[in-house]
Amino acid sequence: MARWYSRIAVAALLIATVTGCSHGGKQDDARVSSDPNFLAGCGPLEDQKLASAINVTGMKRLSEPTICDWTAVNAGGGAVDLTYAWLRDDTLSREVQVAGQFGYQIERLVVRNFGGMYWRDPKDPGSCAVTVADTGTVTWWVHNRDHTARPDPCAAAMALMTAVLSVDGV
Repeated sequence: MARWYSRIAVAALLIATVTGCSHGGKQDDARVSSDPNFLAGCGPLEDQKLASAINVTGMKRLSEPTICDWTAVNAGGGAVDLTYAWLRDDTLSREVQVAGQFGYQIERLVVRNFGGMYWRDPKDPGSCAVTVADTGTVTWWVHNRDHTARPDPCAAAMALMTAVLSVDGV
């Protein structure tokens, strides 16, 4: 539970130091990637498409922009927390610094030509995030509440990121 609060603290720190763009209202998959606020709010995908990307049911949005949270139920019946953040003026090097400050292990990666990283909590195998540098940074966190590594939270975070980047025209 302490790591969950750490993750919220990381999000709060990022919000306090980096201004993200936000807007209200329903997301529209028809938005084009040329829109400078394309990744704003809770991202370009509707909740149903998010749930489909990682095979969860009973998904419910808990918060609104700039950091958005959902809770869902995975195929095995376990509770899963999802967090999306788009921080327009953020950088990947800044995210690496924040991860280090909070004790996360990182692994650098490239996703569809975007530099990025996995965030792993060494004390919680049920928690993982993927961040890529797009117009700022885009991050998806997946946290299995039972703290187990199955279903794989990193695979789920990557599936969500891939879905967002697919809509982005990448």
